[in-house]
Amino acid sequence: MAKANEQSNGISLAVWDVPLPVVAGARFSIKVGAKSASCLALGGRRVEVSDAAGAVVASGTLGDALWPETEALYWTALDVPAPAKPLATEYAVRFVPDQDADAGATQFSVTATAKPKHQLIVQVTERDTAAALGDVEIRIGPFHARTDNKGRAELSVCTGEYQIELWRTAHIAAPQPIYIEADMDMDLEMVHVPEDHPDARWVR
Repeated sequence: MAKANEQSNGISLAVWDVPLPVVAGARFSIKVGAKSASCLALGGRRVEVSDAAGAVVASGTLGDALWPETEALYWTALDVPAPAKPLATEYAVRFVPDQDADAGATQFSVTATAKPKHQLIVQVTERDTAAALGDVEIRIGPFHARTDNKGRAELSVCTGEYQIELWRTAHIAAPQPIYIEADMDMDLEMVHVPEDHPDARWVR
């Protein structure tokens, strides 16, 4: 889950479910949440998303229902236009103040790519046991995915040369070069390492 948090005058904002990457010229969906330090009810209040030039490109109203398992996080889903061309950019998110609640702001970033043309299916197993490895993060350039409990992940990718990288706690795998010009299936292995191994843990 992608998040960005900043507190201003008692209102904190969070952004999550940002796609990695987004398709240039298309629209993508995010979730925005707001919380008051004094647990003020924020249902019905507005939030806005601005692009790098400062233009408001999306806005919406926070719902009355709280995000599950939170005490006071009011949220909404917003559709945001991606950049017209492939590039990395930032968006600003703002809580619109009123007489009861002050302003709050945060940011999030996206990478826009051309529309993916190929489907890559990856199967990840542990080398010594041949067991399927779930919760493996896979990165191929700007394209990200995570394996399910059967060790399988699907990625939509553009034609090109990449390094495919795998991350999972207590497991390691060397990056591999890959050239994608058609739909592909790949079987990859990771090596289990002790918890005290310097590469056993990783930070995104």
